[in-house]
Amino acid sequence: MRYLIIIIFALLAGCSSQKEANIDSINIKVSKEIISNFDQVKHQITNHLQNKNKYNKSEIFSNSWVSVIKATNTFDEEIHIEVKEHQPIASLDRGRFITQEGKIITPSGGDKSLKLVSIIGRDNEYLTLLDSTFLLQDILNLKGNSLISIEHRGSGFIEAVDNESVTYRFNEEDFRVQLERLEELILFELNSGINDDIRYIDLRYKNAIALGNKNMEKSI
Repeated sequence: MRYLIIIIFALLAGCSSQKEANIDSINIKVSKEIISNFDQVKHQITNHLQNKNKYNKSEIFSNSWVSVIKATNTFDEEIHIEVKEHQPIASLDRGRFITQEGKIITPSGGDKSLKLVSIIGRDNEYLTLLDSTFLLQDILNLKGNSLISIEHRGSGFIEAVDNESVTYRFNEEDFRVQLERLEELILFELNSGINDDIRYIDLRYKNAIALGNKNMEKSI
């Protein structure tokens, strides 16, 4: 769902040639709940319109939640601005996010609590881990669980945790094959009605799956 901010401001009185917006004259109307800190985004957009970031005009789109700015002039010398926010799909380290468009942003502000999967790894691994996130989530959907985090822990070792604190362990090289085995295990549990309160599932073995719960560990 995309959220819209409608910003309306008047040009400075008596200065028809004035191109800069006066921050005190900005009137912001929010149609729906937004991610951003409202006052901060207002200030960022005003600075952008006044070309205060002239050395990097695209900075606002990577360092805030602002994704698109669309301005139109009215007959009564007002400027109407429609702003669309980035839609994040995963959180990274150092306050960064991956958006639906695959962009990595580092927004300042944003007081809303976002329920996003956390991706942990090197910068050149994020898109691969994001793809793995989608594939694993498809499997977890079978039992109604949600992925909370996924991490490349080095040497091709991938570890993921879901909303029931179940840990999953994979080899990067055989990830897709191991996902098929996880799917078979989940379907077996669902069809048999067996619930062993499993706390971790290690699929890195070629001929076995290591399972563990609070009281024991076993292999099948």
